[in-house]
Amino acid sequence: MSSIVYLRNSKSNTIYAYLNESVWDPEKKKNVYKRKCIGHLDPSTGEIVPNRLSKARDNPVVRSTYLCKVLDKISEECHLTEALKLSFPDDWKKIASIAYYLLSTDEELSFYKQWSTEHKTPYNQVMNTNAMNELLSTINSNGISLFFTLWKLRLQPEETYSSSIDIMDSGSDLSSLSREINKDISDFNTNLRMTIFYSTRNNLPISYILTNPSTGREIGDYDVSPASFSRLSSFIDESSLDSVDPSLIPYADSNVTARAHPDNEFVRDIVSKSEPSMTNPANYRTILGTPMFIETYMQHINGRRYYVHIFFDPNQAVSDLSSFISIINICKYELEMDRPVEAHQDLYDTYLIVEEDEFGRKQVELNSEAIMHHNKHLGYNVLVSNFTRNPNNAITPFLQKKAVSVMFESIRNEYDNTALNLFTETNYLNRIFIQFVSLILRIQALNIMNAKKLNRTMSFKEMIRELSNIKSVKMPDAKRPLTTFMNDTQIHILDVFGVGFDDE
Repeated sequence: MSSIVYLRNSKSNTIYAYLNESVWDPEKKKNVYKRKCIGHLDPSTGEIVPNRLSKARDNPVVRSTYLCKVLDKISEECHLTEALKLSFPDDWKKIASIAYYLLSTDEELSFYKQWSTEHKTPYNQVMNTNAMNELLSTINSNGISLFFTLWKLRLQPEETYSSSIDIMDSGSDLSSLSREINKDISDFNTNLRMTIFYSTRNNLPISYILTNPSTGREIGDYDVSPASFSRLSSFIDESSLDSVDPSLIPYADSNVTARAHPDNEFVRDIVSKSEPSMTNPANYRTILGTPMFIETYMQHINGRRYYVHIFFDPNQAVSDLSSFISIINICKYELEMDRPVEAHQDLYDTYLIVEEDEFGRKQVELNSEAIMHHNKHLGYNVLVSNFTRNPNNAITPFLQKKAVSVMFESIRNEYDNTALNLFTETNYLNRIFIQFVSLILRIQALNIMNAKKLNRTMSFKEMIRELSNIKSVKMPDAKRPLTTFMNDTQIHILDVFGVGFDDE
């Protein structure tokens, strides 16, 4: 039962109306009355004037806008946006937004939702995992094939090269395939071979082919053929177990570049010749964000010209030395504990000396001479090419291969596998495609940084962080958003990419 009670405030002489409600109190085991003020009495009309509803306060909206502005500019100027619009008219903004996220962070795709709330993306809406799951299941192979065709037309590559990496397979089709051909599933390679075709002029990716190395089966129905490229260069890498005989490179009719070991007989003398002057400051370069020293020698053999490019990366030398010493120490411990590992036998034979003392006890010593010989060439890369005179053009595919492998290795992870159904072939292949779009943007951004010499003062990751730190603040009832203070570095980055810092 409820009633209205009127009470006068002695100070203001205002009469307030209270709703008096009877409610059961289980502790007191009886009805008690609770009062709630619902308004005040109008002295002229005698009617109750309701209390004003509390007005919700509008809070400022803070987002990063300039990072996506720069990526928009990059995408538009290289005609990537146009190719995406024509290939995926309904979903291109979503694809571009996710590609921006993959380009800008090292995080799993499942964490995209939070990032999309903090950045003004082309899609300009928050996407949760359900929305991304739906997108991955919607993209079809016809759209991807159309994109490859349109993108190739816009790049118009005069010369191309291919580079292959191995990425983890979704595993969705292996069980059915093993039943079809009556083979155990363990006989199959669980990786995919991804062969990416690049334009030699600007190193931008054009398209790709996915295959299963064990079966030769092509994965994904994409309209891509190596025969469609008129001039396709070859890159052979001894470290990838390719068969390399650099002495044959000068006799090849097509453009071939091979990476050989510095101790290879064909290049050994040239490498020794370069060592005294290798770290001369005049030889210092930064290629794709990797600092190194470079020397190039033009050679002739039987009237045929070829080039030997020698690269020394001091950072790689330090890293390789640390890894090598750790491995040798582990091998030494294995032999001392009499627990040899079969896979380490070559290391035992080359870098360790095992002898018995007068009491028949095993003594394991380091082979200092062999270790010193190995360390002599740490950080060195030697490329032999019959046509490529520019060392930058020769080393770029090998540097890119390592960076690209890292980008595609992160596709399969414990967060995304279940949330985005990456165990299904459709979602997994489409996730690879969006990563490919992100790769295009990254390489084009690096091209601009290199052309404007921005890469001499900062890395790609540092550039992304500086742009992300520029915030746009939308105040309630304000017509134009405000921008946080920009330092000289941020203004310089915007100038390099041709984005006005006062344009909202």
